Amino acid sequence: MGEMQTQLFAMAEGAAFAAIVFLGMWVAKQVADLRTRSLFDASREVEAGANLAIGLRRAGLYLGLAIGMTGALSGSGQAFRADAVALLVEGATLIVLLLISLRLTDHVVIPALSNDDAVKDGNVAVGFVELGIAVATGLVAAGAYSGEGGGLGNAILFFALGQAALLLLARVYEQLTPYGVIELVRQGNAAAGLMLGSMLVAFGFIMRASIAGPSAGWQQDLVAFGVSAGGGIALLLLFQWPIDRLFLPGITFREAIERDGNVAAISVAAAVKIALAIVIAAVVV
Repeated sequence: MGEMQTQLFAMAEGAAFAAIVFLGMWVAKQVADLRTRSLFDASREVEAGANLAIGLRRAGLYLGLAIGMTGALSGSGQAFRADAVALLVEGATLIVLLLISLRLTDHVVIPALSNDDAVKDGNVAVGFVELGIAVATGLVAAGAYSGEGGGLGNAILFFALGQAALLLLARVYEQLTPYGVIELVRQGNAAAGLMLGSMLVAFGFIMRASIAGPSAGWQQDLVAFGVSAGGGIALLLLFQWPIDRLFLPGITFREAIERDGNVAAISVAAAVKIALAIVIAAVVV
């Protein structure tokens, strides 16, 4: 009977935490609606207009928020009330950080284009990139919130470092691809957006693993993050060729993206890339 009561209590706590995360997603929706209210009604665009670009943007916001908030509960071991308060505070902070990350995406990753106008016009490529950056930001926050030494200070510091690493990955990838992935995203090439967005998500898994866990001191933590970030970028780029040759033997990435806009082919490549990143992240931990 005692074990059953413990399980029921754990389920009740889980339901309460799920309700807090659900509340956080609803608040994020209201804030995001307010931010773009002068340009478009997001709910109407999704529900009546079937605007996939805005749907992807919002999906990224909610997923990134939920993923990040789980870090606040990872191994906390505190009383329920303390955990609930921490989840509320850190969730509110994460909403702000996610909205900042979207602005950085607008100005740095996809410059010379208003992302708000692009998703309003149905640019699915931009939607994929924003989904990727939001999920990756949530993964970084989850790593920063979890473990010893986790908390708001850690989350904000590693948010800044994580955003810098994500922006660096996007710029390096742009320089190394012969087909100009950012320009294709601007033009609305959904395959290019999916490729870049999935690269960001894959990198997010590696960064989460490099941040999570007990702190060894600021200096060692920062060095470990730098090594993991640099190594993660190198590994993801290195696996491009074998993924192309072995999983898409009849077509090159360039043909699939630039010539055909083949979202189906790039979906396969994206899944393989994220799967490899999850394995790499498990080894990093």
